[in-house]
Order: sequence, then structure tokens, then C-alpha cells
Amino acid sequence: MPPTLASLVQNSALKLTVRAGADRLSTPVRWAHASELADPVPYMDGGELLLVTATNLDAENAESKRRYVRRQAGAGVAGVGFAVGVNYEDIPAALVEAAEEAGLPLLEVPRRTPFLAISKAVSAAIDDKKLLESV
Repeated sequence: MPPTLASLVQNSALKLTVRAGADRLSTPVRWAHASELADPVPYMDGGELLLVTATNLDAENAESKRRYVRRQAGAGVAGVGFAVGVNYEDIPAALVEAAEEAGLPLLEVPRRTPFLAISKAVSAAIDDKKLLESV
């Protein structure tokens, strides 16, 4: 079984906090992918945990955030991990509200947690699954 958002949140080394979509943490995560594109959907397969710092997002514009979140949800993204302390000290309320409306899990990633650590955790869980299947 692939890792889930819940298993990543429960990984104490990552220090992730659920900000929206808590009822969907059983969602499997096929990969973790960082992207600062305003629209990363053309480059996604579905099932990814999308990691962002919101460099190129108008995170204060509520309608813009609703469109962004709806696109990610429609593309089958497992969830969004938003790094705080980089471009924003907190996840903008408009983004939290949009994710809650769309039922898209939104995880707060503290500044001290590198995106690479999340990617490695997902990769390790996928490798563990493959190892178990080969036995």
C-alpha cells in the first residue's frame, strides 16, 4: 500500500500540520513534487503531494486561490504542502478556505522541514511497499 497523507502527518520528523481536508488523510500519495508554477497541472499525473512556497501565487486573492485549488483537486492531486516562513509566515486564509471548500487536503510545512525530507519519506515508503511485494 502506498503511503498516505496520514502516514506523512504522523511522521514526527516532518512536523506537518493539517490545515484543511482532515477527513481525506487516508488519500494515497504516489509521489511528492515541488512546483512553483502558477499552473502545475499539465505536469502532474495525479496522486502527488504538491509542495509549494507560493512564490508565483497571488495567495491573498480569494478567487485566484479557489481556481488554483479546484484545478489541483480536479487533476487528482492528493494534497498540497505549503511551506510557511518562506514567502508567507502563515498559510493565507483564502487558500485554507479554498482547500476546505474543495475537500483538498492542505498541509502546513514548517520552514525547518525541507521538501526533500518529504520526498524521501514518500520514496522510502514506496520502496518498502515494493520490498514487501517481492517477498
